[in-house]
This record gives sequence, C-alpha cells and structure tokens, in this order.
Amino acid sequence: MCVTLPQAAVSALWHGQVVEAIKLVRAEQKIGLKESRELIDAYVRTQPALLSRIGQAQADAREGLFRWLIFLLVGGAGLAYLLV
Repeated sequence: MCVTLPQAAVSALWHGQVVEAIKLVRAEQKIGLKESRELIDAYVRTQPALLSRIGQAQADAREGLFRWLIFLLVGGAGLAYLLV
C-alpha cells in the first residue's frame, strides 16, 4: 500500500509534529480525524527512519516536561520555605 501525504504533512512528521501533520492532512484532503490519523499511521509504518525520529522527538518532549516539573517543584519548595 502506497500512502501519499502532502509535503507539509511529511515535513511536520520529520519534525516530530504528528498532531500538526494530522491537521494538515485533514485540511487538504477534507477527511475526518480518524481517517487522517489512519493515513498518518500507515505512512509512518512504511518509513522506519521516520518512526524512530518521531519516537525520539516524543522522548525529548517527555524529558523536557520532566525537567520543568522538577524545576517547579523545587522552586515551589524554596518559595514555601521562604514564606514560612
């Protein structure tokens, strides 16, 4: 099965922006969310390097979120210490 996507959607996928790629496919092909997601999933399955890239982008995002959470917790504890 050969899945073709708009170039903008492929570019978004290579930048790890899966949600943006789905939006672009929906807008260009005028299809629903489920169909867009299925097209994106089918395309990604045919591109092992892209699958790895998306996984890395998601891991990086989780790591960044974790760092912010630690920062906020430490900052909140420091602020609580100063106020008490």
